[in-house]
Amino acid sequence: MIHSVPEKTDVLIIGAGPSGCAAALRACQAGLSVVMLEANRRIKQAPGETLHPGVEPLLQQIGVLEKVLNAGFIRHDGVWVQSCDRQHFSSYGGDFTGKWRGFQVDRQVFHGILLQAAIDAGVTVIRPCRPENVFFENGRLAGVIVNGTPLRAEWTVDATGRTAWLAKMLALAEQTYSPPLYARFGWRDETACDDDAGPRFRLRADGWDWMARVNSHRVAWVELRIRQAHEKTGMDLTWRVRPQCAGPGYCLLGDAAAALDPALSHGVIRALMSGILFGYLVDCRYRTGMPERDVITAYCDWIHSQFEFDQRHLRKLYIESIAGPAFSDRNLNA
Repeated sequence: MIHSVPEKTDVLIIGAGPSGCAAALRACQAGLSVVMLEANRRIKQAPGETLHPGVEPLLQQIGVLEKVLNAGFIRHDGVWVQSCDRQHFSSYGGDFTGKWRGFQVDRQVFHGILLQAAIDAGVTVIRPCRPENVFFENGRLAGVIVNGTPLRAEWTVDATGRTAWLAKMLALAEQTYSPPLYARFGWRDETACDDDAGPRFRLRADGWDWMARVNSHRVAWVELRIRQAHEKTGMDLTWRVRPQCAGPGYCLLGDAAAALDPALSHGVIRALMSGILFGYLVDCRYRTGMPERDVITAYCDWIHSQFEFDQRHLRKLYIESIAGPAFSDRNLNA
């Protein structure tokens, strides 16, 4: 959807992925004006995404759970985990309502649901659109330059994932917490078998392999490898966090703020949570006069605590597996 570029908005979001859409929907719920810039004309097709059952209350909060439930995505009760010759089924668990079930979503369809919900909520989506630069007023980020014209915003939000466009424009420092990790991914045609019972995660001495069924005739796969510093093959999934993930007039969401590899299946959940939290904090600022410094501090503290919690669990998974020697023998910042 292509709109003319407005002169000013309350919230400007760069990127239309899950974190950006969640922030847009939460900001709209607060009555704020939102503009979203997306570089791609259409949603890119990409291998499916495994979503933990914990995603359901988040989808409910931003008003898209029913559409996701009705999309026909494959559901599963847990993940098969293999290390060396040992294999076990890691169940998600359950409660009095029954087993908790995750989703294996078609990423293009899932992102489409989120984006359409944002459009329906009144978000102005401009695509394809790549901002050219940023500008400041009184020591505060005041917006971006689009087609040579300033677009002012009270808050400018980086939802570009690992691309981290705004973070790079602001030259924000990052810290790495793992060896160099690179991944390849794609699909392959494969007819469903009777024993297809959820995603399969296989740890290797040099990383891991992951496979999950997207539909009755296709599976998605990812191969992550622990590399030497000079080896750069595939997508960079090295763990990293930006300490100043929010500041005067700006905020980084999802992987732009802090990123781990997807072994925990928490990436989309953390992306949605970061967007919802940003929207909530900005709502508090406008409704209660919450000082901007408190918004910034609360957001940064949450990002850092979530990253620390997840990276400790993920590090334990690697160290206690066949990949332990390759993972631990590298020079880490942590």
